[in-house]
Amino acid sequence: MFENIAKEINANLKNFCTFKIGGRGTILFPKNQFEVKRILNDCKKNCLDFFTLGNGSNVLFPDGELKKVIIDLRKLNNIKITKQGTIMAEAGVRLFAFNKFLEQNGFAGFEWSYGIPATIGGLTFMNGGAFGEEVSNYIKKVKVLKNGKISWINRKNIDFSYRKSNIEGIILAVEFKFKKTDSRIIAEEQRKFFDIRKKTQPYDKFSAGSVFKRFDDKIPAIMIDKAGLKGVKIGGAEISTKHAGFIVNNGDATSKDVKDLIGLIKKRCGNLECEIIILE
Repeated sequence: MFENIAKEINANLKNFCTFKIGGRGTILFPKNQFEVKRILNDCKKNCLDFFTLGNGSNVLFPDGELKKVIIDLRKLNNIKITKQGTIMAEAGVRLFAFNKFLEQNGFAGFEWSYGIPATIGGLTFMNGGAFGEEVSNYIKKVKVLKNGKISWINRKNIDFSYRKSNIEGIILAVEFKFKKTDSRIIAEEQRKFFDIRKKTQPYDKFSAGSVFKRFDDKIPAIMIDKAGLKGVKIGGAEISTKHAGFIVNNGDATSKDVKDLIGLIKKRCGNLECEIIILE
């Protein structure tokens, strides 16, 4: 099983997420889409559940052993300009690298994403966004592995909504369409958005980004702040004093600490929907 696939058995999951929380698990590192396909075949034959991992920036791993196999797509990290002038990026491309490529080649429109610690695949699946923008605004088509078949899905056939999509299967690559402009303008805009993030978010702390989704024009961070929960701690986890929409790891937080804080917030603010993915 998983022969000739790079892997780490009994891996420390803390090293594979921005929360720096987690127990142990098996992580596979396919180097191309064909190895991803082989892994899925092995999982099916051996009745194993799996989870596809990008940068682990919106994931909370369990404290103990993770029963699912982790498919880490970091090696699927190619970016290229197509003959049609679009940009094709594989799922494991990190947004810092993607934004650098766009800046160097004069492609504008994605500056709002600079500083998000995500990958192309994860951002697309969750329809990530900020500052009134969403990744789906720039997508032309998505390459997916589903039921053993690899195919491209046009944007018009994908249902994107707030922080979710109806994409089934594993995202392998995404094709984007951007406008051309001066690289210096792009770099300036990237710095502007990055500065805003550092000033308004706990960028110097371990976290998984916004914990809850907005709904009906209500902003969870404001609700949490009004409930007097900003700065509340359970174990090593804390509701950020800088941005109440974030739970941060002060260094020794456990998954249970975070889940208990989430439970407290829901008890005081209503049954908010989590934006982070909680794995067991």
